[in-house]
Amino acid sequence: MNSLFCGDGVHTVPTSFLPNSDNNRTFARYFITMKAKVLFIASLFLLLSQTLAAQEQDTVQRKKTRIHVEHYDVATFSKSMGDMQRLIGNVKMRHDSAYFFCDSAYFYEKSNSFKAFQNVHIIVNDSVEVFSDLLDYDGNTRFAEFFDHVKLMDDSTTLLTEYMTYDRNLHLACYPDSATTYRGDKTLISCIGYYRDDIKEFSFFENVEVTSPKYQMYTDTLYYNTNIEKMWFEGPTTIINKENILDGEHGYYLVDEDIAFLDKRPVMHNETQRMKSDSMYYNRNIGLAKAFDHVDMIDTSYKVIMRGDYMEMWENRGFSFATDGAYAISYDGGDSLYIHGDTLFMHFDKQKEEVEKLIARRNVRFFKSDMQGKCDTLTYLMADSTIRMRVNPILWAEDSQMTGTDIDIKLKDKSIDWVLQKGNAFIISEDTIEGYNQIKGTDITSRFKDGNIHRVNVDGIKAETIYWIRDDDGSLIGIDVSNSETMVIEMENQGISVIKSFKAINETMYPEEDLKESSRYLPGFKWHKEARPIDKDDIFRRVEAEMPKAETVSESATQQAVAEEEPAALEKEQEEQPKRHRERKKLD
Repeated sequence: MNSLFCGDGVHTVPTSFLPNSDNNRTFARYFITMKAKVLFIASLFLLLSQTLAAQEQDTVQRKKTRIHVEHYDVATFSKSMGDMQRLIGNVKMRHDSAYFFCDSAYFYEKSNSFKAFQNVHIIVNDSVEVFSDLLDYDGNTRFAEFFDHVKLMDDSTTLLTEYMTYDRNLHLACYPDSATTYRGDKTLISCIGYYRDDIKEFSFFENVEVTSPKYQMYTDTLYYNTNIEKMWFEGPTTIINKENILDGEHGYYLVDEDIAFLDKRPVMHNETQRMKSDSMYYNRNIGLAKAFDHVDMIDTSYKVIMRGDYMEMWENRGFSFATDGAYAISYDGGDSLYIHGDTLFMHFDKQKEEVEKLIARRNVRFFKSDMQGKCDTLTYLMADSTIRMRVNPILWAEDSQMTGTDIDIKLKDKSIDWVLQKGNAFIISEDTIEGYNQIKGTDITSRFKDGNIHRVNVDGIKAETIYWIRDDDGSLIGIDVSNSETMVIEMENQGISVIKSFKAINETMYPEEDLKESSRYLPGFKWHKEARPIDKDDIFRRVEAEMPKAETVSESATQQAVAEEEPAALEKEQEEQPKRHRERKKLD
C-alpha cells in the first residue's frame, strides 16, 4: 500500500494500481478533498517515486523522449515568454505512441511539456481516449492533468468528471471529486476513483452508486474489473432488485451472471421475510440464495423463524430449506413452538410473500409448553394453524401420550383445539400411583379446553379402555376394563367424569389382585417417557423409546374379560339398548 496526502486527509492507494504488483485485490480506505489539488498531484509524483524505488529489480527506468509537434496553423514565439511557443489552430502533437489534439497550446520545448486549450483530445492507445477543455502535460514524467468537461473512453466504458489526472507510466487515471461512469446499461457514480486501463479495473470510493435496469447498488468502496465483469465491494453495501434487498459488508458481484456473494453477516430481505447468515450466495437469474453458517430466516407475516447452518431459498419455486442443526420457531405470543428435523422446508406464497407451510423431515421433534412430539415427517399449515404428524408419530399433551398411524393437531390461539389420531390410535397416561390408564381405537378425536383434554371420541371397529379407579383419598377401587364399538369420554379436572359406550359393550371392574399383570396393558401398548422432549434444547436429542417391563403380555385385559363372561350374558349384553351411560368417580 502507498499513502497519498490529499487535502485534509490521507488516501491509501491499492497496490493493484502499481506495475508488477503481486496483489491485485488489496482493498483501500481513503479520504480526499478538493481543497488542495496541488497536494493531490504532488502525492502522485511521490507515489511514482516510491513505486519505482520499491520495484527497482522488476522495473526498467524509461528513457525520456521528446514531444514532437506535428501540426498547427499558426505559431508565435517571443523572448519575453521564454522558451514557450504558442501554437494555434488544429494543433497535433505526439509523445511516444500517444497523440494529442487541441485548438491551441503553449509548448515548452526545454522542459518537454505543454498546456493545451479547448477541444483537447488524447489518443492514449488503441482503446483509451481522453477529452477535456484544458490539459497540462509533462513529457518527462508522462503525467497529465485534465480540467473541465473531462471524458475518458475505453472501449464501451465512458467516465465523465471535471478534473482528472492520468499517469501514462502507471496506466492510472485518478479523479478526486466525483465522476460518473457509464458501461452498457450501468451507471456508476462515486466521489473519488481510479482506473487502471492496462487491467481494465476501476476503484470507486465514497458514496458509490451503481444503477442498472436489473438492480441498484450503494456502497462505500467498489472495485470493478470490466475484463471479467466482476465487482468487489467493501464497507456497508446495499443491493436492491425487484425481488429483494441484499445488505452486506464485503463480497463480490458477477455482472454478466447476475451472481452475488457476500460475507460478514449479510442480510437478504423483503417486506415479510428476512434471511441472515455468516455468508451468502445469490443467483438472481434462477432465483436461488444459498446461506452458510448461523442462518436465520424470519417470516414476519406468520411470525416463524427457521434456523440452520445451511439454507437455500428458491424464489421462483416458492420454498426454502434448511439443514445442519435446522430448527424452526413459531413465536407469536408468549409460548413459542420449537421444531427440529434433519431438513426443514418453508413454502411461501410468491404473490403475498408470506409463509404457507413448514415441513420437517426425518427425526422430527418439537417442544411447546403444552405439547411435545416426535415423528418422521411434520407439516405445519400456517393459514389454518394445523399440524400434521406422519410416520410413527407420538404426541404428548399434559399427562397424556398419544400415538397412531397419523396425527393431526388443530391449534387455536396458539393452543391445542383438537387432536385427531388416525389408525391404531392409542392414548396412555400414568396413574397417580401405579399403572397406566389407556384408551385405544381405530381413530380417536380429543378436544381440548384450557390446555387439557375435555372430551374424547373413540371410533372404529373396537374401542377399548383400561382405567385405574381411585377414591378421593387415592385408595384403589379397582381396575376397569371395557370395550365397545365406539366411546365418548367426558373429562373434567384432568380426570374422567362420564364414559358413554355404544354397541357390543363389555365391561369388568377388577380388584387389583384379580387382574394379571400382563392383562393390565392393551395390545400394542408402548410407553415412550424417555423420548419426550423436556425443553426447547432437548429437541435435538435422539432417544429410542423405552418400554415398561410389563409391556410384553401374553393375554390382554379385554381377552381375559371376555373369557370370564358367560355366553348367555354376552348375548344379553349385545341385545341391550345402543346407548349406555355410566357415571363414575372422577380420577385425579
